[in-house]
Amino acid sequence: MIKRRRFIHAGLSVLAIGLSHTASAEDKFPSKPLRIIVTFGAGGSGDLLARALGQELGDVLGQPVIVENRAGGNAIPGTEYAAKAPADGYTILEYSSTLAVNMALQPGLPYDLFRDFTPIAYTFEAPLVLLTPATGSNKTVKDLIAFAKANPKGVSFGHGGVGSMSHLSGELFKRSMGIDAVSVAYKGNSPAMADLIGGRLDYYFATMSDVLPNIKSGRLNAVAVTSNQRDPLLPNVPTMVELGYKDFTPTTSWGFMVPKSTPPALVNHLRDAIAKALGRPVMQERLTAVGANSKDAGGPEVLTAKMKAEIARWEPVIKAAQIKPE
Repeated sequence: MIKRRRFIHAGLSVLAIGLSHTASAEDKFPSKPLRIIVTFGAGGSGDLLARALGQELGDVLGQPVIVENRAGGNAIPGTEYAAKAPADGYTILEYSSTLAVNMALQPGLPYDLFRDFTPIAYTFEAPLVLLTPATGSNKTVKDLIAFAKANPKGVSFGHGGVGSMSHLSGELFKRSMGIDAVSVAYKGNSPAMADLIGGRLDYYFATMSDVLPNIKSGRLNAVAVTSNQRDPLLPNVPTMVELGYKDFTPTTSWGFMVPKSTPPALVNHLRDAIAKALGRPVMQERLTAVGANSKDAGGPEVLTAKMKAEIARWEPVIKAAQIKPE
């Protein structure tokens, strides 16, 4: 009996030490730099937004927040890498709409967003801009639709890769408008922009930050935006909603997640810190500068709902267009 009591006492002591160590680690969090995994290259919308938030988040947390770009493979390798990272709160994955699209587009992914990650927050979104060449005659959505119907075999749209927002929005547009158009894939936005400017494409959907200089310089026509209200950066450009296409509102969305087993206390700590960083006036100024907003931002439940909604929105488009992964 005495030996049994000693054994139980020793076991409880070990458990107490373990719990004390865990609590201590959580109390001191963060005690070293954090990193945000961005699944696209430097300079794009997601990268710019992650860096802007990371700077403010680091100030809130009292530790540097480093952006680590793990581009390529349509965001799959970077997402898998984040899923396998230590669940200690120091590795944060930037969610983007592409990650939800991959769930609908790519069978047999090496991860599952809902199984392998814990959402922290839904942070920002950006409408898309419908673009046409400045050298062409399609200055409005009405012009573009009329041109496409008059030339059923002669219209094309570009996109920055299979399953990208530019791709799916282009497909959604042609189906919503009852037109035919050939999809032309590029390796990124830059070569597609060059062909659009040169008149070798008829239309393209892009986020504001990727194309604003070309719009301001007059090299591209911005014929509509997909937000519910006009964008302050393009106040003279109508929305698809005000043109009568009330259901044509695709956006690119972003949020933040951590590996699934991250302790709830750390998830809550990060959620609160992100909310504080996002609410800073300087952060709001940076969002406006790249054509993004945080009006629908919220906690884990908002991000989860957004992911499900994006999968539900794009899965039928993928099937109807018979889009296959590369």
